[in-house]
Formats: sequence, structure tokens, C-alpha cells
Amino acid sequence: MTASDTTVDVEVEPAPERPFLRIGYVARAGDGRVIDTTDPDVAADSELADLEASGPVVVVPGEGHLFDPLEEAIRDADPGTTVERTVEPADAFGAVDPDAMATIDEAAVAPERREPGETIELDGRRAAVEAVSDGEVTVDFNHPLAGLTLEYEVEVLERLEDPQRRAAGLAATHGLRDVSVEYEADPESVTVRCSGSEPSADRDARKRTYVRDVRRLLGVDSVRVVETYE
Repeated sequence: MTASDTTVDVEVEPAPERPFLRIGYVARAGDGRVIDTTDPDVAADSELADLEASGPVVVVPGEGHLFDPLEEAIRDADPGTTVERTVEPADAFGAVDPDAMATIDEAAVAPERREPGETIELDGRRAAVEAVSDGEVTVDFNHPLAGLTLEYEVEVLERLEDPQRRAAGLAATHGLRDVSVEYEADPESVTVRCSGSEPSADRDARKRTYVRDVRRLLGVDSVRVVETYE
């Protein structure tokens, strides 16, 4: 078993006071297809095999957790309010860029990925295979949802005031659902406890972002991260 205990208390510029909202939502493309949701039942019934949902999330309007039109719509909404908004491509994943298409030698793509519809990574960028012909592969670097107008239905469930729930909710928003979070009022601090079989570069990146954001948004003096691996 290995363990580490790190306390972060570097000076961080606090953000303006903002609401913490616990919300649920469903996002659909113009043809009605579900492309994102917080509802596990809706996710299970969708056509997207890799769509996962873990229930309501905590968002802070002004922090980019949602697209701008959605954040503006729910910023002052009361609990129990359901907001429906249309988000145009310019405010979502952008328009389709024809210059984001490229033709490359098939040797740059693993044989098992040389099929239209496959997703690959080239030079750190995600791309979709569009066509394979005569030793060449045509790939599309556009976001999979580029060019789509999205229809959102967002329900505001709660406005969180308790610092403990704010800190824990923000951790889940950053993808840290497998950690415990403890808030102390005097002096103001947050302790994050993580465990697992081995360290993860992805989780480390999420933790760094969370530490920065929880200090800015809650104004805590320090954040302690305790990691245990067995």
C-alpha cells in the first residue's frame, strides 16, 4: 500500500460570489436523438452506447460548466423551474469546418481502425474516419456534434448554500465521483480523500483543476489531498 498527503495553500484569486445550482438535464439534436443527459434511465434508452449518466450535477453559472445561453437562463432560476433552450452551433460545438478534413496514408491508422465511423487520435487530436480508399484514409477533425442545433431541457433542483455540499458537488462536476470531500469551517479548508489500485494521470489532472476551482469559488484557505493506493 502506498499513500500521499499533500496540502495546497498557494495564493489564489477568489472569484465573484456565484450561485451553486444542482440540476438535471436532457440535450437532444434537432431530430430528437438524445446526445447528453444526467438521467440514467434516459441514457440507457438512448441510441448512444457510450452515453453514461450518474444523476444530477452541480454547476456554477459563469464557470463554463454549461453553454452560455443555458447558464444565463438558469442563473436566477428558482428550484423546481424547468428551462427549455435552443442552443445554436455557434454557442455549442461550432459550425462544420471543411478545412478540418484531411487525407492521410493508411499506415498512420491502425488496421483495426480503418473503417468509416471509427474514432482515432492523431497528433493528440481526435478524428473520425470518413473513408478508406487506395491506401489512404480520409479523416474529419470536426467535433462529432459540430453543426448541430441542440435542444436542452434543464431542471433546477436546488440552490446549494451549504459549503460542504458545494465542495462535494463541485468534485463530482469535475469527474471526481469516487472521492470523499470534507469541509472545515475554522480555518476554512477542504480535505479530499482518494483511493484506488494505482495512480491515474486523468484523475490527477481532474484533481488539480478541482483544487484550483474549489479555492476560487469557496474561498477556502487550503485544500488537503490524501491519496491511498492498495
